[in-house]
Amino acid sequence: DELLDLWYGFVGSHSHLVYYFTSDGKPNEVYLAKVRDRFGQWVLDLCFRPKNQTWLNYQWEIGKRHYLDKNKTDNIPNSPPFIPMRYMIAFIYPISATVKTFLAQKGVEEKTLEQLWQSWFKAVVLSVALWCEPYAEQGAW
Repeated sequence: DELLDLWYGFVGSHSHLVYYFTSDGKPNEVYLAKVRDRFGQWVLDLCFRPKNQTWLNYQWEIGKRHYLDKNKTDNIPNSPPFIPMRYMIAFIYPISATVKTFLAQKGVEEKTLEQLWQSWFKAVVLSVALWCEPYAEQGAW
């Protein structure tokens, strides 16, 4: 929860990210709560689930929710129809950098911290690469 609070503080402080706000410019609390739950599950899955076909299938679903099926999962009216792929790619840095800082604050030894962070960074890059598949032309991904 602490990590999600940190990330959501970042999202909430960037009001230009209209994907989480209502048409009157206020945070859509219902949508944010549902997304937060899925985001938390993604963290757990990334750390603990086997990287098998079931995991790959779910990554496809996550990508679809950002591009092809945006707003359908949560039935969110008046929200942009998709998240631009540039935001998906830009997501890599804050999600990776904040984890390293978070782990360091928890007192993880430097050598272990670097190993954990490298593993996390690779996993985030892999996730985002998989999430970008729905954005690609058939056969181009």
